[in-house]
Amino acid sequence: MDFFSRQNWNIIKYTWLWLSLSILMILVGMGFVVFRGLNWGIDFTGGSLLQYQFENPIASEPGEDIEVVRQTREMLTEMGLGKSQIQVADNDQIYIRTPQVENDTEARSQDQAISAKLTEMFGERGGKLESLGRQTVGPVIGQMLTRSALQALALGSLLILIYITVRYEFRFAVVSILSLLHDMFVLVGIMAILQIELDSWFVAAILTILGYSINDTVVIFDRIRENRSIHRRAPLGAIANASLLQTMARSINTGLTAIFTLSALYFLGGSTIQGFSLSLIIGIAAGAYSSVFNAAPLVVVWHNISERRAGRVRDEAPARRARPAAATAVGPAVESETLEEEPALRPSARQTIREAELAAQEEKRRKRRERRKKETEGRAARGGKKRF
Repeated sequence: MDFFSRQNWNIIKYTWLWLSLSILMILVGMGFVVFRGLNWGIDFTGGSLLQYQFENPIASEPGEDIEVVRQTREMLTEMGLGKSQIQVADNDQIYIRTPQVENDTEARSQDQAISAKLTEMFGERGGKLESLGRQTVGPVIGQMLTRSALQALALGSLLILIYITVRYEFRFAVVSILSLLHDMFVLVGIMAILQIELDSWFVAAILTILGYSINDTVVIFDRIRENRSIHRRAPLGAIANASLLQTMARSINTGLTAIFTLSALYFLGGSTIQGFSLSLIIGIAAGAYSSVFNAAPLVVVWHNISERRAGRVRDEAPARRARPAAATAVGPAVESETLEEEPALRPSARQTIREAELAAQEEKRRKRRERRKKETEGRAARGGKKRF
């Protein structure tokens, strides 16, 4: 699929538009976080753990535990406890973790109501139901996960910064971290807008999204580096734009493949993984956007600012007027005013890359001929006989 590489779209030209859209999304989301807050689940707020045991197994066959969880959740939803966590253990025990209650009286009443409902649903096959007690569980798991996630995020960002700096350039590394922060802020903001209950899966979702996003960004950076090694005299903006068009199909295909699978999980996987699936869908979409429309354009902006400060900005307009389709061009120019030829005459990214490759091959042939000529002249100078 080379549709995008055939186009002559100037993505770099509208850098500030893409950045403005990202900033707007982040500001709106953070506004909801500040004024409305996030809907933290039991893992972060704590709750009560209710334990029940039947006399006989209620989930002895494969798949029966899933049906028991489904029926129990429907029952708890009718009681207004749909956010509870349910687990079947040892085929005859049910653990239910409910949100915090105001006092012990309400907790005992809740325990008795749940026990009666469970006996009504599973009493025929499970026999007598015994309550193993109620425990108050604090947000210890959520705090541990949050602390571990922050540590993992900091360590991962540091390693990414070091690796991309060594592999590419420091500006590439910093822009990669900024793109990751963009994805995280967009996800948190949308979760605040939708008020989806966030449990321990949210931490796993954030780390998964960051790993997916940095992979997409590095692919684009690698293509930019390859094109820079081939087209050394082309401006970075043109190289970045051509690289984006060349990798656009890959970014869209991989992103849509993951989104299609996650959409199936969201609609068919049940309520327990809907939040996780939706967060991955949002994060992957945000990561694809930031990799294409934020990361590479930011690198170009940083490069142009550094060049201006160093006084090394070149006037590329005369060369382009003389040779609009020369091998020194690798795509559309960064600014529209640098292109004075007719739009219909501007070569696509694929055409300019091909012309540059042909020019590079011809240059190699010329150097090879010169080297052979020098070798022949050297042998003749050392006393070799010439053939006529």
